[in-house]
Amino acid sequence: MSHIKIVRVIALILGSLLFSTSVSAQEERVFRRGGGGDPESLDPHKILAAFESTILTDMFLPLATTSAADASIPGSAESWTISEDGLTYTFNMRDGLLWSDGTPIDANDFLYTFRRQLDPATASRTAEYFRPILNSLEISKGQLPIESLGVEVQDSDTLIIRLAYPAPYLMDVLAIDARPVPKHVVEKYGTAWTRPENMVVNGPFKLAEWLPGSHVKLVKNEYFYDADNVNLDVVYHIPSEDMNTGFRRFQSGELNALVFFPPNQLSFIQETMPETLRVTPGLTTEVYLFNTKLPPFDDVRVRRALSMAIDRETLVNRVLRTGETPAYSYVPPTVSNYERRPQADFAMLSMEEKRNEAKHLLADAGFGLDNPLVVPIRYNTQNLQARQAAAISAMWRQVGVQTELLNTERKILAADRMNNDFAVARYLHVAGNYGPASFIQFLHSELSSRNFTQYESAKFNELFLKAWYTNDPKERAKLTYEAESQALADQPMIPLYFYSGRRLVRPNISGWVDNARGVYPTRWLAFND
Repeated sequence: MSHIKIVRVIALILGSLLFSTSVSAQEERVFRRGGGGDPESLDPHKILAAFESTILTDMFLPLATTSAADASIPGSAESWTISEDGLTYTFNMRDGLLWSDGTPIDANDFLYTFRRQLDPATASRTAEYFRPILNSLEISKGQLPIESLGVEVQDSDTLIIRLAYPAPYLMDVLAIDARPVPKHVVEKYGTAWTRPENMVVNGPFKLAEWLPGSHVKLVKNEYFYDADNVNLDVVYHIPSEDMNTGFRRFQSGELNALVFFPPNQLSFIQETMPETLRVTPGLTTEVYLFNTKLPPFDDVRVRRALSMAIDRETLVNRVLRTGETPAYSYVPPTVSNYERRPQADFAMLSMEEKRNEAKHLLADAGFGLDNPLVVPIRYNTQNLQARQAAAISAMWRQVGVQTELLNTERKILAADRMNNDFAVARYLHVAGNYGPASFIQFLHSELSSRNFTQYESAKFNELFLKAWYTNDPKERAKLTYEAESQALADQPMIPLYFYSGRRLVRPNISGWVDNARGVYPTRWLAFND
């Protein structure tokens, strides 16, 4: 470590002692935010749900991080350069970075992190986001050792990432999903390293308490490099999967922000507390997935008929009434560099024409009055999803289709989707970055472990790979359009609507900036009064 770094480390340690005394002399600034559910893990390499990611965004500082408006800005790296061919990323580390136990951080910590995250033995659910890194795919298949990963340390201040092909969206991914983990703690405690008494982080907040079903409590990390500009002292992440309970807690003043609230309360909120309402078009599409390996959903005629028979406008405007936009494509309009977007070829037909065509397709597939198609719909236990499933069931009855409505807990449904244990299942597809090709990556049979539909199309795979390996934004958009058009023709999943984030935020909170990805780091928040 350089002499300058040693001096800065000593200064930070002394400063932390002063910090603990000064905070006790004033009232703690406590922020309580209602999230989506109980985290299954706080290990950055084991999570998948968006609300888990929100918690970890408060605790870890990747090479790049996100601004209040979800733009990629310097994080643990103070700067970086990208080669002209888009294949080499060189990161220059900040001086004086420390883990929350006072241990210095350098480029080697990130080398360890990338190797751990992409090692098949870790079974990270986010590993596929880093497929462009050189040799990542081969490592995931056990064909190469983890040491061959295209990440290297030039010196303690410099990390280099080499790609197998250009990935214009990579900085979006690094800013969220490339969170560093402390080797000295992980190797000492194993899976117990995320317990409050063991956990060590490098972000603005550190773990103080984790009570499943109640809350995750974070406190300000005095070793964070920018601690002087972190305005809050304590953050409670409170699971609010029951939206009615969460809403009552917000109304009572217990919560400062709430991510989800009951859709049937929207009008009430607009009338009585409009200053708290934030409705933002998301980087998200609500879909029904087909298990395309399970008859009769392996028949494209059946899938197209069921998609055609759904009156999306009625679903959005009369059943849900939550401000969503009907979807006839998979990629939402909030992505970047994708102005020309395809639609399903039946999008412009009237509902009468769609129903007639759906009946013909079902008849061609062997279904009718004497042999009705029976569709089991899996959805998570929630009033909104129950209403949605019931409405779609009624729409399918108009074309002679019967349904079985099967509700289950969110975690169970997520596990069954992952294991392909469903026929038709509800899924809210949230993109991890703003690249349009990334949004349909999970339909590729080899590039994604989340191909829940088990969709296989040689034509789609060929078109998608051309888009995936292209660095030019215009050509990438054109090829993505062609790949998405093919998927829309095959309908391995039914696009229902483009989801809008609905959040409640106290008007005395600053630093909460609306953005499509729904990233709101507590680091940037403050009380105005």
